[in-house]
Amino acid sequence: MQSEVSEFFNEPFLKKNRVFYRKYQSNIIKKCKGRNSLVVLPTGLGKTIIGILLIGKALEKYSKSKIIILAPTRPLVSQHKASCEDFLSIDSNLITSFTGKISPEKRILLFNNSKIIVSTPQVIKNDVERGRYDLKHVSLIIFDEAHRTRGNYAYCFISNEYLNTCKDPLVLGLTASPGKSYFHIQQLCDNLFIENVIFKTYEDKDVKQYIYDIDTYLEFVDLPIKVLELSAIWYNLFEKFLRFFIEKKLIPPNKRYYSKLDFLGISRDLTLSLRYNNGYLPELSEEEYQEALYFQSPRIIDLVKENSLNIESIYSYSSSCISLLHGKDLLESQNISLFETFLEKIEYKSGHDILSAKRIINSDHYKFIKNIFEQNNRDNYIHPKIEKLFSIITEEIEEFRNNKIIVFTQYREMAELLKGKLKERFGTRLSVEKFIGQSTKINDIGFSQYQQGEIIKQFKTGAIDILVATSVAEEGLDIPNVDAIIFYEPVPSEIRLIQRRGRTGRHAPGRCYVLIARGTIDIPFYKAAERKEMAMNSVLSDSKQLDLCDVVNREQICFKAVSNKISELDLIKNYKERRKREKELLANRSIEEIISELDNFIQSNEFKKLKDSGVTFYSDVIGLDKLKLKTSILKLKGQKEKNKKMTERKIYLNNNVKTLIRIAKTYSVDGKMSLSEFKELAQEEDIIEKKFYAHFNQACYLGYLKRATNEVHFIKDYD
Repeated sequence: MQSEVSEFFNEPFLKKNRVFYRKYQSNIIKKCKGRNSLVVLPTGLGKTIIGILLIGKALEKYSKSKIIILAPTRPLVSQHKASCEDFLSIDSNLITSFTGKISPEKRILLFNNSKIIVSTPQVIKNDVERGRYDLKHVSLIIFDEAHRTRGNYAYCFISNEYLNTCKDPLVLGLTASPGKSYFHIQQLCDNLFIENVIFKTYEDKDVKQYIYDIDTYLEFVDLPIKVLELSAIWYNLFEKFLRFFIEKKLIPPNKRYYSKLDFLGISRDLTLSLRYNNGYLPELSEEEYQEALYFQSPRIIDLVKENSLNIESIYSYSSSCISLLHGKDLLESQNISLFETFLEKIEYKSGHDILSAKRIINSDHYKFIKNIFEQNNRDNYIHPKIEKLFSIITEEIEEFRNNKIIVFTQYREMAELLKGKLKERFGTRLSVEKFIGQSTKINDIGFSQYQQGEIIKQFKTGAIDILVATSVAEEGLDIPNVDAIIFYEPVPSEIRLIQRRGRTGRHAPGRCYVLIARGTIDIPFYKAAERKEMAMNSVLSDSKQLDLCDVVNREQICFKAVSNKISELDLIKNYKERRKREKELLANRSIEEIISELDNFIQSNEFKKLKDSGVTFYSDVIGLDKLKLKTSILKLKGQKEKNKKMTERKIYLNNNVKTLIRIAKTYSVDGKMSLSEFKELAQEEDIIEKKFYAHFNQACYLGYLKRATNEVHFIKDYD
């Protein structure tokens, strides 16, 4: 056996005695050779090494080729570049990383003169779209955190372009969690043209010897009577507004449990139905439209029409109910301080004449709660999870001799609160630091990537004992193994559950604690993540049920035409000509997209219905063909560009504004998405509360986004 002969992978393009041999990794590489593969490995089993090994194999096959490694964040890009330099026997000058901060001219030179390019996907997408370089001599593209391959995310464009450009393409998708259901996993496989799915768990025989057990403990707490009383008053106000929906038969009266999803579903169904009925979604068939609805029988839109209901009131009351349920969750699963901050936000909205907020502020329930706060000590409302957290950390220190712990929490405000409470309890005995993402909010400055790196260094060396982290610590940063992970609250996402839990159990047995308040949102959240993880494992364990790609035609890559003889002087001399060509290429791409959309529309049932009804189309009258269409669109684009140059001025955008614009562009459908989904995605980037509204308003003011009732519209991208 090879494992008995050598304890290292010693192969061409690998540094000698640097990569430890693991049989399961060797088996995975054998399965990945020559086939587009999705490799699903739990955190800690060496996804990066799988990538390194396959790079070696790709370079063995095509020594003149290039390799691209894609990662969603700049810290991950840096990590992959460092890994390539550490493990690959390649001149470090031939390993380069791209970010948007590097000029296009320099990227062209670097791409032509490099062997391995590590980049965020948007940079590669922008360059390929503009014809700065192509992918025909790329023998392997690695998509790290491949579960992001959905919607308009750049991974989708790059994979499609790669399969259409390279004669012998090879794709490697790496993730710990590809999706919660068959649909999500199938969509990922479709987008990356996956031919082969490889799934490993901690229970596999060839994996067990390399990992340690992770024990999961569910730590239950009971809410104090004063918190329960406050919650009951707040929920009673919700029940009062709920009657609006029950009386109008918009929601069943006998449901055991009402969640925010019910009211988000009503708003989404109304929005989708109005757009569909007005012909804005020709790509949806009747069957697809029905499946997309949250309430399918009866449909909300049918009830609205039958009873002549006021749509604006439905949206407004839905917003009020969502706010009340969210406030209840904060009170019961977080702490009284977050609940009070939330009330301040509602008051702020009310002050700006937002009816859904004014409805809450003007209620007797709200006034009664504010009166309680004025008369009572806040210490009576401290959440019991905080004391349970103290207890777990004390046990870790005294019984397990462990003082390297990560505490995960959903909210930045909670991270700051827990940091203060832990410092107060343990004093100089433990060093505690919070770990949050970039960007800013009022009175709270986020951490830059440099600050994040410094904190991680201190955590590695033992200068920091406990990190209180938000979702920024789940992926994309080289956080060392710890012996204990504590969830301040459960997360309903299987991806986040797997990524958080995978921070422990790498070099020694690990413990994962999940704090759960009985009778609160914590319980369904934990069950949801557990159910999704089981569903994901079920699909991956029997990948035959997936419809994998079988149409990849491969030929030998020809390198005769390769020419790296492009100089910086040439780029400067031909700057204007190249930029003009880039604009033409972009215009042609968008024209092809428009024509493709029109072709799809012509094939749709809606087009046939309109034709059968005697509708005359403009193209029928003037005989518009593809050539005429291209000419017309080019004229329009040229005029638009001319007008733009006359009025253009430089606008400097905050990184958070750019992030919000990028979210809307990536995840919107036909340029539209629900405000609730937009907020959730922004929250994943730590853009929350007042910071969210400040930067969202700026994006709208500058014309990049537009806010409609419970919707966000993507208007244009920033340069």
